[in-house]
Amino acid sequence: MAFSERVSRLKSSLIREILAAAQHPQVMSFAGGLPAESMLPKVEWADMPVSLGQYGMSEGEPALREALAADARALGIACDASQVMVVSGSQQTLDLAAKLYIDKGTEILLEAPTYLAALQIFQLFGADCITVPLQAEGPDLVAMRQRLEQHRPAFAYLIPTFQNPSAVRYSQASRDAVAALLDEFGVTLIEDEPYRELSFDGGSARPIVSGLKTASWI
Repeated sequence: MAFSERVSRLKSSLIREILAAAQHPQVMSFAGGLPAESMLPKVEWADMPVSLGQYGMSEGEPALREALAADARALGIACDASQVMVVSGSQQTLDLAAKLYIDKGTEILLEAPTYLAALQIFQLFGADCITVPLQAEGPDLVAMRQRLEQHRPAFAYLIPTFQNPSAVRYSQASRDAVAALLDEFGVTLIEDEPYRELSFDGGSARPIVSGLKTASWI
């Protein structure tokens, strides 16, 4: 049996190993986004509509998509339900984005360091990863401009709020500057924002996407 050329780049999942280690009763893992079981909502399945057990629209239920679009609009993002796709998690989004944008040798722009599982997906599809170092309030903007002048990345993948793994949170000024650079060079932004609601000091700055004028985004 002949496997695809892509399989030669397949690596063992370190995320899977992290989650496996967290199953041990004596381990309290801070390596993964694992909420305490006591904090998870209790669901009364008897009260759920029977339709939940049936297949629905592949892009997600209309009411949920509209609610998500409303949340995006509250953050200053021009968004309606037709732009929303409900997925099983961030990994599915990253896989779909990689399929959409990446051929072998495609250049993409990442923070250094960046989310390990995203890096593994992008490399599996054959991406050539161009990196920008992080500083206290966001990426090194001088280095970012240099990378954009010297390369033509298909997209920039950024985690501006409590960045994984550095925990850096971009300032508003940094977000505005990044948006301006992406507009200037016409580079698509994939903005990963899983931790926005975990702020305990009055909230985070607006998403970078809300400051884009011409660049496309996910």
